[in-house]
Amino acid sequence: MTRDGEDWQFHLAEDVLNWCLYLYPIRKQKPLLTLAEGKSHLAGEYCFYNNTIIIYRDNNVIRKDLIRTVIHEFFHFYNLTSQAKNTLYHNQLEHFGYENHPQEILCNTMGETLAKLYLKNN
Repeated sequence: MTRDGEDWQFHLAEDVLNWCLYLYPIRKQKPLLTLAEGKSHLAGEYCFYNNTIIIYRDNNVIRKDLIRTVIHEFFHFYNLTSQAKNTLYHNQLEHFGYENHPQEILCNTMGETLAKLYLKNN
């Protein structure tokens, strides 16, 4: 929070999410955006079952990190459009691990690339 009570993390995350939805319109149902307090080893996560992007505040205190995390999680939302794709993601996680997971590679690359574009234009 800033001194005037504005939640800069939420406002920035919401702006980045809306920017992604404009660039990549995939579904009519927008994901719910939640910023969570407390400790986590994750920067963020996407939950297919309740269509929610969760951003962990403590792990996104730098503006660029927050932007990159929101974009990364948006691409999980973009890719996980069915139960079958969600199951495939988890099966691949067991097979490849996190670092070599095909979807994680894609989400990390898109997060890095589009964060630069977002920062350049905003």
